[in-house]
Amino acid sequence: MLPLINGEGDTIQLRPLAAEEICIPGEVYLFQHEGHFIIHRLMRIEDGVLVFRGDNCYAFEHETRDNVLAKLISIEKADGTIVDCETDEWRNLSRKVLRRRQLKNTVIRYTNQGARKKWAVLYFVLLAVLMWAPLNGLAPILSNFIFGLRFDHFPHGIVFILCPFFLADWLDKRWLWVLIVALSVGLFTEFVQYLLPYRGFDVNDLIANCVGNTLGWLAILPFMIRHRKIVKTQVSKRRQ
Repeated sequence: MLPLINGEGDTIQLRPLAAEEICIPGEVYLFQHEGHFIIHRLMRIEDGVLVFRGDNCYAFEHETRDNVLAKLISIEKADGTIVDCETDEWRNLSRKVLRRRQLKNTVIRYTNQGARKKWAVLYFVLLAVLMWAPLNGLAPILSNFIFGLRFDHFPHGIVFILCPFFLADWLDKRWLWVLIVALSVGLFTEFVQYLLPYRGFDVNDLIANCVGNTLGWLAILPFMIRHRKIVKTQVSKRRQ
């Protein structure tokens, strides 16, 4: 229940619920769930089913009213301070925590590994369209120069910065393979342009692809190395 309850130093006081007492969303309750006793906040009630979640958790627990045993009424902090959990001040603080948690959960929902793999499919489809679709009508715009570089070299580099990021999950964050495959994608997309009658192969575009891939790869390299170390540690523990 962080940040409002610290399990390492806080002491909580609970009040048993009366048989007919109604549970109120936003309040914190002690309930039994799958053989465990849990203290989490009641988020909402759906068709008579109570939906709980900890303030620092992502998953929900679904329970009936019969399994709710008690309600949180106060917290004694490690320094001896008593927090009354039945005041408007506490409820307002709880609502702020809930809003932050909901925003965090939304970000997690759309950026976790499963979601990233789905975004990756969309990214590579759009990449193929951008690289291979007939865009001759944009030629006058793309032929402009900025600091001696043609304008379309910048979109090439920027688009391919994302390529290693979306490849990392599919390649289990094997950092060397991510770089090799990303550079191969940049080479392949440009080579296909050579075969298309309405597009043209450009060495500078290929260089821009490689630069973008390399920059994106360098940005996520520390995270991939850390992930691989964690995986190796877990494998070693299983073998032991």
